[in-house]
Amino acid sequence: MVRRRVLSLAAFVLAFGLGASVGWAEIRVVEPDKPETLPAFALSDHKGQPFTAERYKGHWSLTTIGFTSCPDVCPFVLSNIVEVISQMTLRVHPDKLPQVVFVGVDPGRDAPVMADYVAHFDPKFIGVTGPHEELAKLVTGIDGFYRIGKAKKDGDYEVQHSASVIVTGPDGQVHAKLSPPLDPGKVAEYLARKQIAYARAQRSN
Repeated sequence: MVRRRVLSLAAFVLAFGLGASVGWAEIRVVEPDKPETLPAFALSDHKGQPFTAERYKGHWSLTTIGFTSCPDVCPFVLSNIVEVISQMTLRVHPDKLPQVVFVGVDPGRDAPVMADYVAHFDPKFIGVTGPHEELAKLVTGIDGFYRIGKAKKDGDYEVQHSASVIVTGPDGQVHAKLSPPLDPGKVAEYLARKQIAYARAQRSN
């Protein structure tokens, strides 16, 4: 089993010698000891284009899972991410802003409306869905979960899912898992410094 370490923003700031004025536990983030490689999977984005693990390479990404008819958690998390991205525009160059991926785990209902759904939050967001066997590969690879309940007499059914926000790097690997609610400024600062640390490590290799 891969040992993981739970950090707070304050611990991250201290690691960079930036002082101790920030309080503890301002954000909740779990980082693997080593970045974890995503498994192979084959899904489609909201434009009908293939979405595989290759789409994560070359840039930072924030990924969360859910379903388009979710009444509360998904809209909250996606709106929260919008605020984080807004704060990141104050800290990084526009081409360094992470892509945002929303993985719809209820493909029958998600696919027809995915384009409009993600555009409601940000036209640049990427909505992704596909067969359950492929969804399971990605969801498991980002340490998430989802469950589709049995259909009721009226045909409706319950969808349960994790709500974490997964941070992947330009190497296409998982670097961290953030737990909502996300403090926009603190998380933006964490992500910006994560990019700096990664760039330094790449230059030293």
